Amino acid sequence: MQRRTDEGVIIACDFTGRDWDGHSPMIEGHQGSVISLEALDMAVEQAAPAAEPVECTMCLRRREPPMKVWRHPQPPAGANPDAVICWDCITLADRTFAKDPDVDWQRRT
Repeated sequence: MQRRTDEGVIIACDFTGRDWDGHSPMIEGHQGSVISLEALDMAVEQAAPAAEPVECTMCLRRREPPMKVWRHPQPPAGANPDAVICWDCITLADRTFAKDPDVDWQRRT
């Protein structure tokens, strides 16, 4: 997600609310949505079949049950309380982080 301040635009993870420090791995989705490596780690472990249709924050596609999705169970302050990531985006982020030689991540999906 992006926030505008007097200093400019701040990039932050939609799922954890943590601001990007210029070094921590993050992946941007559509319309400025962002997932951090920390959030992806939780998403891989905790994704579960959707109980109802949802719109993925990262790809903006409507996802129907039983597609697996993840949302932070207790969104921290500053996080987007409505942020949801679908399994397709989880898998894509997993592959992307695993290919980056600067990121300590082994593929998990």
